[in-house]
Amino acid sequence: MMTMTKIIFTLVLLTSFNHADSVVDQDMDGVPDTIDKCLNSPFLTEVDSSGCATQELIFPQERDNGSLDIVFGYGYSHDDDNINRETQHTAKLQATYILNDWIYTLRSGYITDNPENGMTDTTFKVKKRFKPTKNFKFSLGAGVRFPTYDFTGNKTDYTLYSSAIYYPLSAVSLFGGANYTFINDEEINSPIQNITALYAGAGYFFSKELYINASYSYSDTKFADYHKIKTLSSTLFYQFSEKWFISLSYSHELDDDDLHNSFDLRLGYSVW
Repeated sequence: MMTMTKIIFTLVLLTSFNHADSVVDQDMDGVPDTIDKCLNSPFLTEVDSSGCATQELIFPQERDNGSLDIVFGYGYSHDDDNINRETQHTAKLQATYILNDWIYTLRSGYITDNPENGMTDTTFKVKKRFKPTKNFKFSLGAGVRFPTYDFTGNKTDYTLYSSAIYYPLSAVSLFGGANYTFINDEEINSPIQNITALYAGAGYFFSKELYINASYSYSDTKFADYHKIKTLSSTLFYQFSEKWFISLSYSHELDDDDLHNSFDLRLGYSVW
């Protein structure tokens, strides 16, 4: 009797293994590929019986229409080129409102830059968001940077913005953009120039709450005799409740023997 029981148990176990080998679920969402209508669902994402995410994934910077977000931030940066003030600490405050795909952003802060402290410049930006297809979005905009940072020769600057986001897969985002800033500051010790900045990167949604990206940027500085700035950056975004979200960013400048890096922590609250 015991022997028969062992035989039956072995047959059941082997049958289970054979069945498991025959079921393919490449995105590991619990829905076999034979009936999965969304074969690339992000890892850890809640899916329905068809294998598709129960909620649409949204790029963290592309919130819904009618939303108002308040973001509190802390920034740390180190630049060996800034003699006697290599380290800077910045408290940041930002408000973003979206209406009919128009995005309005107001941002300012307070910087501790030994031996001087004070407000950073204040920026107001307006962008229009376009959605030609479900998987492709782009935006165009303009902004003004008010000279609330107190230093000699600081004037109002203006910036043109452009950015685009493409989703080749439901869990993957490719993004990039170009900005051009008209610098109006007075020349004190070095010649001044306008700034062109380019960036591109890719990101992955581990779930609708967790998103990570990496990017590369190439930019001028306002000083014409200074080298181009090439930077690698990475950002983690996590929405830990319906109203609250957090982001962590790190940037490191390339092609320079001195140390140039920055860290940014932001805590956001969705008012509505």
